[in-house]
Amino acid sequence: MNQEKSKKLVLPALRGIMGDWVYYSCLFDLRELSTRVDYAREIHTNTSLSDMIQRRLETQRSALISEYLCTQNERFFNSLVVATYDGQPNWHAVSSVQSTANNNEIQDLSESTIASVGFLTLNGDEKLFALDGQHRLAGIKKAVTEHDNHGFGDDEVSVILVAHRDTEAGLERTRRLFTTLNKNAKPVSKADTIALDEDDVMAICVRRLIEETELFSGDRIAFVPTNTMPKGNTSSLTTIGNLYDVLTTLFTVVESPLKRRKVDLKKLRPDNQKLDKYFEFSIDFFGNYVAKSAETLDSVPTY
Repeated sequence: MNQEKSKKLVLPALRGIMGDWVYYSCLFDLRELSTRVDYAREIHTNTSLSDMIQRRLETQRSALISEYLCTQNERFFNSLVVATYDGQPNWHAVSSVQSTANNNEIQDLSESTIASVGFLTLNGDEKLFALDGQHRLAGIKKAVTEHDNHGFGDDEVSVILVAHRDTEAGLERTRRLFTTLNKNAKPVSKADTIALDEDDVMAICVRRLIEETELFSGDRIAFVPTNTMPKGNTSSLTTIGNLYDVLTTLFTVVESPLKRRKVDLKKLRPDNQKLDKYFEFSIDFFGNYVAKSAETLDSVPTY
């Protein structure tokens, strides 16, 4: 057994119940997570199905996640869901809670509340595999293996542990949880990306064009959830989604020193100086477009 996996690990944790699942929300540092947690091969007895899962994870996405960990100081992940079986994970509830603050805010906590706080011990002979967050796990493994000198290995991530039983019924139950977690997860909408994403270069430039330029200010952009202009809208030049798509083409197809792959422009935020160059490039493009359109209109003969 891997020596790192065999050592005892004590994790601060919360114990909770939802439906008929008992779960433990723990803190793992990325190095421990990379060493101890595997992919969801264990939910299939057929090795070909397990290999298919492995191939799906060995994609460019894991490399992007690894690069994100290495380059983004504001890196943050949501919780991974991990199944555990074999070994002897032990739950140690705390018996009392005492605040260091001079107030009485937590003196009347119920026994059940106090009992939900404690520590989970792993002896190292447990088998752990990710049910939700497998691409994040692949990126973490790649980053820790290839770039651990960046210092992020001590970062802590939230992990929700659930029990898996290595029986036919247990496999079915765990597979059902796996598909429930993954098929019900919805991707971030295009509208939300444009409004909120702080890594997507096109989204950042769209917001700046609307907020900082006269051409796209006021009602000149239709703020609608689709690319289709609403019927009756005669004041807007285009929709915010179309503006995003134009910038995507401009930054990924048009030959320029700024040309990059779409996946890089969506996931890896450049420094502010480079962002300014993309913004200036978009201003120049639309400025030239307006100028050419005006020339064309001026050249149309009148009768």
